[in-house]
Amino acid sequence: MREQTLKDFFLDKVTIDTLSSELKDSQKKTGFDTTTVYVSQIKEVGEFKISIDHLILLCDAAIEGKLTMTDLNTIAFVLITSEHFTWDLESNIGNRIDTVIYDWDNTEIGFDLTIENVKLWKDYLLTGDYKFNFKTLKRKNR
Repeated sequence: MREQTLKDFFLDKVTIDTLSSELKDSQKKTGFDTTTVYVSQIKEVGEFKISIDHLILLCDAAIEGKLTMTDLNTIAFVLITSEHFTWDLESNIGNRIDTVIYDWDNTEIGFDLTIENVKLWKDYLLTGDYKFNFKTLKRKNR
């Protein structure tokens, strides 16, 4: 996948279908517990600030079945590892963004990527109320 396509989606320059198509086969299982993500970085200088609205777009696309859970996982990885995408860690809103992105990227140690959980993440982004059941998480990691 290309970072530019993700940015263009956020800027409403490409459709969800274009983003989804580009995400296809971006992750390849390369070992028993190893996955490689293929990403082409943005060439332009500067940063692009991620907002709650950007993540809401991704939640809505996943809820509508236009993005897969693997797509969300790939996007989270891209956002975390990118030198171009940023978000404000000094604010409550920025901390919500950070939590959701890291949750999407770390499903092995966190919550599963499911439609039900995407709805909870969307609600968290909008309200700040993190409604995940940590008892479920503890059972998963035993």
